[in-house]
Amino acid sequence: MTRFTAFFISIILFFISCFTPAIPEAKPDQELLKLGDICIDYGLSDKLYILDSSTFRSKDERHMAVSLQGVVAKTTPLIYIVTNSADNYYLEEIEKNGVELIRTDENGEKWTLESLLGKFKSYISDSGYVLYRESEKAEGLNAATNLAALYGWLPVPESLEQLAVDAGLSLKEDYSDDTYNLIFQWSFFEKYKDEFNYNALASLKYEVTGIRDLAIQQGFYTFYIDDNEDTTLLRGRVMEYAGDNVPVLGWVKYEVAFVEQASKEGNIALPSDHSHNNSYLASFRCDIPEQKHNVTKEYADPTKHYCAIVFSDGDNLQWIQNGYSEYYQKLALENQFPVTWSFPPLLQEFSPVTVKRIYSDATENDYFMAGVSGAGYIHPTEYPFKALGGFTDLTASAMMKSNLEYVQILDGTPDNEIDDKILTDRLEYYARYSNIKGGVLSLDPDRYEGGKGRVFFVNDKPFISYRLSLWHPDGEGTSITTEWLDEQATKVNSYPADIKSINGYSVINVHPWTVSVQNLAYFVSKLDEDIVLVTLDELMEMIDKNIPHNNAKPE
Repeated sequence: MTRFTAFFISIILFFISCFTPAIPEAKPDQELLKLGDICIDYGLSDKLYILDSSTFRSKDERHMAVSLQGVVAKTTPLIYIVTNSADNYYLEEIEKNGVELIRTDENGEKWTLESLLGKFKSYISDSGYVLYRESEKAEGLNAATNLAALYGWLPVPESLEQLAVDAGLSLKEDYSDDTYNLIFQWSFFEKYKDEFNYNALASLKYEVTGIRDLAIQQGFYTFYIDDNEDTTLLRGRVMEYAGDNVPVLGWVKYEVAFVEQASKEGNIALPSDHSHNNSYLASFRCDIPEQKHNVTKEYADPTKHYCAIVFSDGDNLQWIQNGYSEYYQKLALENQFPVTWSFPPLLQEFSPVTVKRIYSDATENDYFMAGVSGAGYIHPTEYPFKALGGFTDLTASAMMKSNLEYVQILDGTPDNEIDDKILTDRLEYYARYSNIKGGVLSLDPDRYEGGKGRVFFVNDKPFISYRLSLWHPDGEGTSITTEWLDEQATKVNSYPADIKSINGYSVINVHPWTVSVQNLAYFVSKLDEDIVLVTLDELMEMIDKNIPHNNAKPE
């Protein structure tokens, strides 16, 4: 580096320091525990009506049933739609709580959309319905969903209008003949924007049926925007109007563009478009147990290299709520090696019974940390300073309620001292909280391993980047081979033993969409004896205790 370059960088760093806002003080624990009430709790009945999704003959029936579920839940959550095997556990827990599960009608037949419509017609405001037609971007369905959220009218697809008429419902609004385009969505939002509950937003296209019941019940605004230059203007308008630190439930087609825009607007992405029955589960409160892994073992062998394996994508509410299949596959393995699981801390707000299930089934070898990037999926370096304090407040609150101590953070790889300064300034917002002990950095664009094992100490707390990412290059894992896994194991086996420097410690990411639990087990079997697997808390405790508290990278 030339003297001129060094001088130029020092000037930029000086200006960054001058214009970086002061970091607000951390809130006391009592205040943190009061944060994060995104969903209004509803009183639950001692009865619950069970509708099996196997009775649906079409996507339209499913949409209408979920809409009915949400409309009824605006008064009392009374309908539960069985979608997958995880529902068996939830219903058992609900029944243990003294709730009668009513699975058949008075004739002993399974509930259907038609029979439930007759049963709960009185819960539909003004006996009214809103008509729409199918479209990929769900313009009509989302407009009808929003009127259901505001006025309690039932969304009805045009293919099932006769069902609504036969039930004695009357037409309140007809969107079935409208031209569905950007103008339609923009005009609808501008007309009704002041009437919604902006504790959250919902982003849902037509093919998905999750989270819609919750949006109707809670009064969240529902919309769907594709990622192109014209329509993202509307998405930005909605996000800006909603305010800072608003979770956007659901999902979109293009992840990167969506998260970048949400981050710049100060909103939080929460993948959940396949989360079901949250209009009931959010109000079914239960105690969150402590983690089973409650003893942080101490290691100090100078002849060993220590690694923590982290299963990523724990920001995904639906993945966890719908069964967390990889987690249970790992629990079934004969060799129970340590794995750290990234986990959505706000899941306790939307389905606390899921958190109870996952924590209760864990072993001492399973440790949980907050998924990216805390309360939800954001890029901290793109997040507005004016919102970052509130976001990390919410993160600290949700982590406290979920018994999590470390956070996974996703952002771009810093390329120079200026980037380092920008990143560490943001990390200070996390590190100011005593219940956040540090974190793991997923740094793009190199499949989370852009940091190559670098560690940053912020407020004397370690934030370590992934040294290796088990993320198959094909993006799907369909062509994964033992040869590729052997290559990755060989890399790890080459890592040196050195407990006195960052050289001796590594965090390995596992990408769940390309690397299976069986692939991971094979990889672990190929590690040498001088590679010791530990949980993340154990690795971080060793780093904190044994190496100098300076930013460093492996040699």
